[in-house]
Amino acid sequence: MNENDIPGIYNYCDRWCERCTFTTRCLTFKFGAIMDKNLDDKIEENQSFWKTFDDNLEDTLDLIEDEESNEESYFLDNKEYTGNDFNIKRLIAESQEASQLAKEYINIVSEWFEKNKVIMNKEISVSKLNDSLEVIEWYHIFIYPKIMRAIQGRDEDLLESEFPKDSDGSAKIVLIAIEHSISAWGYIFMKRDDKNETVFNIIKLLVTLQNLVEEEFPAARDFIRPGFDE
Repeated sequence: MNENDIPGIYNYCDRWCERCTFTTRCLTFKFGAIMDKNLDDKIEENQSFWKTFDDNLEDTLDLIEDEESNEESYFLDNKEYTGNDFNIKRLIAESQEASQLAKEYINIVSEWFEKNKVIMNKEISVSKLNDSLEVIEWYHIFIYPKIMRAIQGRDEDLLESEFPKDSDGSAKIVLIAIEHSISAWGYIFMKRDDKNETVFNIIKLLVTLQNLVEEEFPAARDFIRPGFDE
């Protein structure tokens, strides 16, 4: 590690090194990949890539504002559980509504990709559509294990209240992944001629999931991730 490296930056990232703007300051990336000769150009390209989806997020949320679900969360109350049995903690985490919804999202997206393979192949040359599909494909599996990590880590975090909670850090990257996904789906819904109920319902599912995560981890947005939020 040198003075330019950011300690711990790899603990709260989305593991998407090809689209990261901090690879030159990440020790894990340096150990795990060969540095790109055109790294400066790549960083600029990635900054532009993510700005597009940040700009599109608000439009997508406005689109479905009237359709947001008002269902109450039925999270299990496991705050009194202090055991260390990993399997029990995993079962508790899997029973949470957010976890179940994230797992459902994996299946829905996988099915959507399979059904729309022909359409996507025809339109793959359209840069923004291709970028949207890339974002969706990367995050649709990523969200579930990060939610599980956040839920399973809450008990340990209670013992270290003077430090930033790792569970909040995990929840924050989940929220970021959800927002990028909402933006990408929003582009597909708004720009394609064949607007369909499936895509709209996928966006609503993600908004519901976002609300659940924010409800269970109210401090997640305030978590400062090394490098990314400094």
